[in-house]
Amino acid sequence: MSSPDDRAGELVVEVMLRRRRLQCPHCGFLTRFRHDTRPVWSSWRHLDFGRFRVEVRAGLRRLRCPEHGVVVEGVPFARHRAGFTRDFEDVAAFLATKTDKTTIARFLRIDWDTVGRICERVVGEELDAERLNGLVHVGVDEISWKKHHKYLTLVTNHTSGKVVWGKAGKDTATLDAFFDELGTDRSSQIEAVSMDMGSAFNKSVRAEGHAPKATICIDPFVRHEALYHRVEVRGLHRRPVAAGR
Repeated sequence: MSSPDDRAGELVVEVMLRRRRLQCPHCGFLTRFRHDTRPVWSSWRHLDFGRFRVEVRAGLRRLRCPEHGVVVEGVPFARHRAGFTRDFEDVAAFLATKTDKTTIARFLRIDWDTVGRICERVVGEELDAERLNGLVHVGVDEISWKKHHKYLTLVTNHTSGKVVWGKAGKDTATLDAFFDELGTDRSSQIEAVSMDMGSAFNKSVRAEGHAPKATICIDPFVRHEALYHRVEVRGLHRRPVAAGR
């Protein structure tokens, strides 16, 4: 571990991989034979240690993978082609579920676009491939951002209480994409779908090959809000107008 004079405020940690087998970062292929050694150090940004920025360095070897050719060996503490350690990226992705990108960028001392790229890598690796299996009771709703100028449609598994799918947009075509990914067999297993009173989602659910036999459940909040609005409007129409007005 060192802190060079020309890089004050930064801790540099040099590590050496103890394993003898080299691993392909794409498919996990293992071999004891190396193709060569990279002439330069590889480095990754790690979580800060107090006021110090931490950089991890390692000298990596290259191997010849039967499927992917000559590649740099993968490391257990960082994702492929990432300039950050797994711990750093996992923290950034977790913060993305709690606050906005600008706050994360300032807190972790990275740029705004980097936050998005980190989230893509983490989700691409950690997203449960089985999340769309066994869906029986689901909920569909949209959320907005940028003052209701952009929308995101989300599908929730009511059994697990987790969001299992999402896509930008809020029209019929957006939800059609969910059923396309789900497939006819898994779609036919859906028994109930909760949604608002709009026609876009209803049309998609009722489409052939989606879930036409599923029970449509209207969100109670939306239903009560619509009922209250009707009662209020009718009350205004029946209210007597004062003389002289």
